[in-house]
Amino acid sequence: MAKQQASQKAEEQLGLPQAAPAGASVYFIEPKDGATVKGPVKVVFGLAGMGIAPAGVNQANTGHHHLLIDDPAVDLTKPLPATDQVKHFGGGQTETTLDLKPGKHTLQLVLGDWKHQPQNPTLASPKITITVTK
Repeated sequence: MAKQQASQKAEEQLGLPQAAPAGASVYFIEPKDGATVKGPVKVVFGLAGMGIAPAGVNQANTGHHHLLIDDPAVDLTKPLPATDQVKHFGGGQTETTLDLKPGKHTLQLVLGDWKHQPQNPTLASPKITITVTK
């Protein structure tokens, strides 16, 4: 227990990412890559090999989802910013509905630790491309 507390304190003070367990992955349940969908778009997140915990809850082998829309420039070694293109799901949500303009869009999931920082190694889904119609 003392070792875990020391590790968590170092993560916080030094801005270190939490370790991701081997074999963990994030992925889209829906929509599927290449799908043509009518807006608003329902997006369902998948996670294997880890658990979901809200932002602020410092627990090993857990994280929460972040959704990157249309390939924003982000530094995956730092906490992810909250923007129109980087959606945070710090409450532990596993799905959302997006109002996207008609046209092609890319989506990517990145799992963040308790402080919104991607784990090490980074757990990111493959980017998918969808086409939104009216």
